[in-house]
Amino acid sequence: MRGTSLFTNAPAVIGLLALLIGAGGLRAETPLIVGSPSGRILAAGDNRVLILDPAGQVLWQQPAQLTHDVWMLTNGNVLFADGATVTEVTPEHKTVFQYKPAEQKGGGAFSCQRLANGRTLVGENSTGRVLELDAAGQIVFTLQTTPSKLGEHHNMRMARKLDNGNYLVCHSGLRQVKEYTPDGRVVWEVQVAGGVAFSALRTPKGTTLVTSLDQVTEYDAKGGKVWEFACRDLPELKLQNLTGMHLLANENLVMGCYRAYQDGAGCGLVEITREKKAVWHYSNPTGDSTMMPVEMLSKEGKPLPGPCQR
Repeated sequence: MRGTSLFTNAPAVIGLLALLIGAGGLRAETPLIVGSPSGRILAAGDNRVLILDPAGQVLWQQPAQLTHDVWMLTNGNVLFADGATVTEVTPEHKTVFQYKPAEQKGGGAFSCQRLANGRTLVGENSTGRVLELDAAGQIVFTLQTTPSKLGEHHNMRMARKLDNGNYLVCHSGLRQVKEYTPDGRVVWEVQVAGGVAFSALRTPKGTTLVTSLDQVTEYDAKGGKVWEFACRDLPELKLQNLTGMHLLANENLVMGCYRAYQDGAGCGLVEITREKKAVWHYSNPTGDSTMMPVEMLSKEGKPLPGPCQR
């Protein structure tokens, strides 16, 4: 008895597959991104920094440790902090800048920022110091934040230099965000709700957004809450552990999630509106389980116009 080749009866096979999928006999592949991102996405996974296209496919990646902070620079290079180092690489993966804190216990550096004057800000978690480095990697400014304990894992997460010259620092374990002057005076602070104080940014209207794992909260100049989004506000996405964020010009928020999945449910990246609606979300439970930092890019993969609110 001669067998019948599937390829000689392709229309019948295609029809059978369509019937099986429609009846639940076979499952169509779930898209990585549901919704429509406005451009490419710079993010980081468990052991890599990556650029995704709007469908969630990897366009570029760089090996790294567990990365907490990442930036697309105007020269096309990528700056990131992965605990061990702060590193700048070219698209061709050449390292052109790197700083490795002498003290690594608890995580050397989780935060970085390229400043307008060309210096690089580094948040040294293990020492609790905020540093500015010149192009050669030499320390030219030091701010010792308090309190801090040498080698503590949760001294500090994100640190940012503000337009007014002050420094906004997340003391993650204490669940505090403080604004320091260059001489170390605290001129604004807030005790945040939620798990840890992970990231904070000063908005153009003078408020401060803070992620704290189970929520993101906006505070006014007096520390009062003016807006809040909690993971439970989008129960269908099973969000958890909100960490890095990017405030877009339209006031939407793009956020990354630490340990994003439970039993395969959850999402690693999400964009929400101020009305607490999801614009798009990225889910890949068999890929990177943690995606903390995120920056939205243009369709060409460049930084968006204007100041990058991260």
